[in-house]
Amino acid sequence: MSSEDGEQDDWAATQTATDVETGESSRSPGFLQKLQSASSTISLILSPVAIILVSLWVSNESMGGGGVSWSEGDAKRVFNWHPVLMIVAYAIMNIAALIFRVSGTSSYQTSTRGISEAGTKRRGTIKAIHGYVWVACFLIGMVAMLAVVKSHNDAVSGYIANLYSLHSWVGVLVMSLYTLQLFVGIFAFGGLVGGTSRFAVPSLMEIHKYSGAVLHLLITATILLGIQEKEGFVQCWYEVTEADLIPIQNYGKIPSACKISHGLGLVVLLMGVFTSFALARFPVL
Repeated sequence: MSSEDGEQDDWAATQTATDVETGESSRSPGFLQKLQSASSTISLILSPVAIILVSLWVSNESMGGGGVSWSEGDAKRVFNWHPVLMIVAYAIMNIAALIFRVSGTSSYQTSTRGISEAGTKRRGTIKAIHGYVWVACFLIGMVAMLAVVKSHNDAVSGYIANLYSLHSWVGVLVMSLYTLQLFVGIFAFGGLVGGTSRFAVPSLMEIHKYSGAVLHLLITATILLGIQEKEGFVQCWYEVTEADLIPIQNYGKIPSACKISHGLGLVVLLMGVFTSFALARFPVL
């Protein structure tokens, strides 16, 4: 028996016990499950919206002249690769996080009583896509971090300190946790650990799902910190000569780059909320 077969057996056995406790497999989707399905759809729609907004943001003149570059002496535009690639990775990772839910192959949605051989193979395919996308996001994230290092250590443009902000500290920690999550997933569920994984998968799967959901929220928060930090450099404020009691009246004074980044931040926040809700496990009501 292959490690894949062993994992599927363990997964199925785990779900049998779960179904006995919750009876979920014999019920049609409840109200909360329908809301989760809608949340998944909304979050997936917001993914390309985030990519469009970050592209518009870095194209603004306030962002180092606008656009991206990888040339020495053009540090500000080299740095622009960082938000672009991080948002692209986040958007793609969002799809990977929801792929089990939207495909109906989540272990919360199926059981041994409902899984056919074809269904088992389909889940294996979805799992492979999930893993490959996480690897792709890891590589994109590494290039995004390299863009920061390159832009901060440009002798022509001038040197800038690294790891001085809260965003950078949190970013390094979150990227480390992402790497740990990725490699644990590969070794525990990728068939690289034969006999051991058969016994480890049931408990590791629950930990993997929990830590993945938490990691998604941490990445969301880290991106928001990064947007806020960059907005400080872009000078996202306006002058007032009296009490600003009705801020909406001064909306037009907010720099255009900041309006875009505010919108991007809201989209990222909503993606974090909707995906978190979609991944949660609720009883069928």
